[in-house]
Amino acid sequence: MLHSGRPEAPVIVALALLGCQEYNLQGPASVETTYNPPDLEVAEKEDHITQVTVPSVDVLFVVDNSGSMSEEQKALRDNFDDFMRYFTDSGMDYHVGVVSTDMDNRQQTGSLISEGGSRYIDNTLSAADAIASFKERANLGTMGSSDERGKDAAYKALVGLANSTNAGFYREEALLSIVVISDERDWSRDVSVAEFSSWMQSLKEEDEMTWFSSIVGPSPNGCATAEKGAGYLEVTDAVGGIKFSICEPDYSSVLEELGMQAAGLKREFFLTEVPVEETIKVTVTTDGEEDKFKSSEWTYDGIRNSVTFTSFVPDPLAVVNITYEPLADAHEPDATQDDTAAEE
Repeated sequence: MLHSGRPEAPVIVALALLGCQEYNLQGPASVETTYNPPDLEVAEKEDHITQVTVPSVDVLFVVDNSGSMSEEQKALRDNFDDFMRYFTDSGMDYHVGVVSTDMDNRQQTGSLISEGGSRYIDNTLSAADAIASFKERANLGTMGSSDERGKDAAYKALVGLANSTNAGFYREEALLSIVVISDERDWSRDVSVAEFSSWMQSLKEEDEMTWFSSIVGPSPNGCATAEKGAGYLEVTDAVGGIKFSICEPDYSSVLEELGMQAAGLKREFFLTEVPVEETIKVTVTTDGEEDKFKSSEWTYDGIRNSVTFTSFVPDPLAVVNITYEPLADAHEPDATQDDTAAEE
């Protein structure tokens, strides 16, 4: 016999009794509780970066000495003290040499320009003597070949003549900075852009130990008195360095930047975490004294996650202190959460 599905009478009574029971959900009356609010304070992050210099550096200036370079050579000589102030009296072991872009004159072709019986300037000279010596070396005149071959001259100076005419200038352990100044494109035949760039990149263990800077006609079409520095600008892109238009009337700023770069000094300092930008505070400690810097005196780059001083350069061994609140959601999202969201 089939049942209708309704429960028997005793079962109904039992369910009714259960429905009348009371439950104490408050717990024991003797337990004391205290308010424990969550810790909402965000801990500040502190980054301390020491400004350091490199112990030794070799700087090679490759100067165009063709017919149209008189004013540019003068601008280089007149502002060279802005470059040298990062080296003289600093205790750094530096070499500074000059070659021309002329690869036709057998007395040049990569040979470092001699002055006072020496092929290059070093830290045995006083600041005044070092600047005066460079001005003599960089006064190349304008009778050089119109077939400017800057890369060939640099390569010959550092490789072909390294153990003969230019012996002692290039050192494996030193930072190498090559600076070309020319109002024409490069006509080198011995080394291509790719070969020269690859060679420079293989010289040192660290990328920041080699620089190739171009004071030339800018992209895309040069300037009023100079054509685009093709053959040089591409090496700067590949190796790293400073680009500056040779048509600018004042070279003081670029020579200061070149000197700072060659000395290893930095204006840009990288943070260890992504900050809440408006919470960033910057101070610099020099010889035990701390200076605060207003937000107008530095900039924050969100892409590079770095702070850069707009005009100030911290002294060697100064400590740059950057405090900030880390950005809470700066981390990558969890992969499992992405999968769950995709399924929903």
